Amino acid sequence: MNKKVPILFFILIYLNQGLSHLPNLSLTFMMKETWLLSATAITTIGFITGFAWYVKPIFGYLNDRFPIFGYHSKYYLVINSILFMMGCLYAVVFGLNVVSLVIIGTLLNLTIASSDVANDKQMIILEKKYNLSGKVQAVQWTAMGFGGLVVALLGAYIAKTLPEPINYRLAYALIMILPAITLYYLLNHYKEDKVKKNYKAPTMKGNWKFLKDKSFLFGLAFIASLNFCPGFGTALLFQMRDVLMIDKMFLGWLSATGTILGMIGYALYYWKAHKFPLRKLLYFSVVFSAMTNLFYLYIPNQWYIMVYSVLFGAFGGICFLAMMAYMAQIVPKGSEGIFYALVVSVNNLSAQGGSVMGGMIYDHYGYSVNVIISTIATLMCLMFIPKLKLEKNDKA
Repeated sequence: MNKKVPILFFILIYLNQGLSHLPNLSLTFMMKETWLLSATAITTIGFITGFAWYVKPIFGYLNDRFPIFGYHSKYYLVINSILFMMGCLYAVVFGLNVVSLVIIGTLLNLTIASSDVANDKQMIILEKKYNLSGKVQAVQWTAMGFGGLVVALLGAYIAKTLPEPINYRLAYALIMILPAITLYYLLNHYKEDKVKKNYKAPTMKGNWKFLKDKSFLFGLAFIASLNFCPGFGTALLFQMRDVLMIDKMFLGWLSATGTILGMIGYALYYWKAHKFPLRKLLYFSVVFSAMTNLFYLYIPNQWYIMVYSVLFGAFGGICFLAMMAYMAQIVPKGSEGIFYALVVSVNNLSAQGGSVMGGMIYDHYGYSVNVIISTIATLMCLMFIPKLKLEKNDKA
């Protein structure tokens, strides 16, 4: 890795993004077991609070068009860190009901999504400048994976051992620590190239011209179709709790196992997989995702789920970074903020829509139908891959 790449910067932003999910398990159990909300209601709340992730192009446009004090990313990140801590402080002091959960959840997601855009703009600039072939993304997602590991274990422990509302209030208090550290780093140590005096911001006319490019639109359609496949994550959680009676702490260990294997996958991508033709990696990702879904039709006890996590986790990490590499590849030079944000927003919006659809299928038709429909829909996305526009060394 080039020494001019501020690795700590990327680690801090993505680690905070990973740790920000610490209250989620306590909140999910509160919604399910105390507020008695359905799978559809829970996934709909997630859809609403995740609104900022669907409008990330707005943040990208602001980053590209309106630098603050001469910097594209630095002071957007400073503002977001402060707002994030304020939102967490409210949850700690006043607690949450359905309305305030939606409001605070939306605010926190807004700050994280905006920070993600500011961070990713710098990532794409440096990746292309130093020809890093996705290595910065591997570092970022490893940092997020580590944060996810902490969340999986500590979040499960907090959810299991502490009563409501102490459990989620403590979680919110803990996730205020890293943003404070990040704020100090940004103001005292982070060095970003300052915008030149003759800087010309990308025009809407130029952006609109690229937005109408057929190959770009086809790539977006592939990403949206793959993610809109009805998810069964919430259905699996209900199955584990209501049918298999799996302990909350075991769910934490299960999540931690998947996270560790995913991080191994990121490391393998950093080491070797990024050298493989991207088109072949995309074929592998779609087929692998569909086939592994079918294993979850047979879960007689909790240990089968653990075995599946061990067997598939590392490959899942490689598949994920292959998709991220594709998304970075189709972004035009000069408008990294808005277009990468657009690509990721389509990714996030379609994924949340798939989650809501999966919740509705589960509520009306049950777990097995949810898994089967998800598998079939995923396989149908193979028809996109031969027509994707990729770099020359990625031809099929």
